[in-house]
Amino acid sequence: MLLSLKMKNKILFIITKSETGGAQKFVAEQIMALYQTNEWNCIIATNQDGWLTKSVSQYITSSFLDKRIEKRFSFTYITNLIQFIKREQPDIVIANSANGGLYGRIAGFLTATKVIYVSHGWSSIYNGGRFKEVFNFVEYILSYLSASILCISETDKLKAIRNINIPINKIQTIPNSIFPIKSDKTFIKTDFVTVCRLIPPKRVDLLIDAMSLLPNYSLDIVGNGYLLPELKKKANQKQLKNINFLGEIPGFQNFANYKVFCLISDSEGMPMSALEAMSCGLPLILSDVGGCKELIYNNGILVSNNPDEIASALKYVATNSHDLSIASTQLFHSKFNLNNTIINYSKYYQETLGSGSNI
Repeated sequence: MLLSLKMKNKILFIITKSETGGAQKFVAEQIMALYQTNEWNCIIATNQDGWLTKSVSQYITSSFLDKRIEKRFSFTYITNLIQFIKREQPDIVIANSANGGLYGRIAGFLTATKVIYVSHGWSSIYNGGRFKEVFNFVEYILSYLSASILCISETDKLKAIRNINIPINKIQTIPNSIFPIKSDKTFIKTDFVTVCRLIPPKRVDLLIDAMSLLPNYSLDIVGNGYLLPELKKKANQKQLKNINFLGEIPGFQNFANYKVFCLISDSEGMPMSALEAMSCGLPLILSDVGGCKELIYNNGILVSNNPDEIASALKYVATNSHDLSIASTQLFHSKFNLNNTIINYSKYYQETLGSGSNI
């Protein structure tokens, strides 16, 4: 008797850059998790070989690398992406980041392929500046080229409805999830750690101001970006000896060597670095923006972007880190552990695949 074998569906992840980042972390861990379900074959389209492609190389069956995805619009890129999709014939496309979302949805429309766009925090709202309304309108139009919009927090879902007018029936919310980091707390290296790109939305300058009020505590800053020289200059001008700039550490996982994780930002979706810290039992201090409030429940403090308030929160959480650490671990495993939530993603992708067309 012949046994029928269930065919795996093929899923294409599109993201603009292959560098270290929150959206890239999402894509990498989605690919790893879907691979483990044995129900999906994964392929990827991005700009070049980098942290992301190296992280998932053993879990994907094909890749499309082209730096023209970084351009605001490239007719050559969209043509080549369409050719890649026709050749690989993915059942569904998961588009991430602004350019990836634009190219992915256009290519999906032109090849009659289902597309899910993942909003990792609405850049059109947070970073649109004076063109915010124009970018929001573009997102509104692109939503009609999407089979579904995946929001990573309830806050992002509300912004999609209220600010961009995306139809509610187009939106699904699944909070960001990650695999827990295996890291033992063998020693405390420094009191506080922040992990982020050193760019304007990340208010590391305010952390430096706060640390100037806490000479008996120390902070490690993990990350790189064009603001690094300016931030180093600021710390030097304040003659601060309690701040260490560690630069970019790809795949940083040494959270357990710290007491507290902090991330001060003007905008966030649901920060992956905070989830990583939670998985290692760190209490959190986060700006009260985006989906950050969904990560705080008896395991840290939400703050406004004020140096005095940040300093007060840092001192309090460091002093009470033991109890807050237990709460952080419990919250992570109850809501954000990808080992438990991958079934929600896989079911969502399957249901979207079985729904009507993008439009």
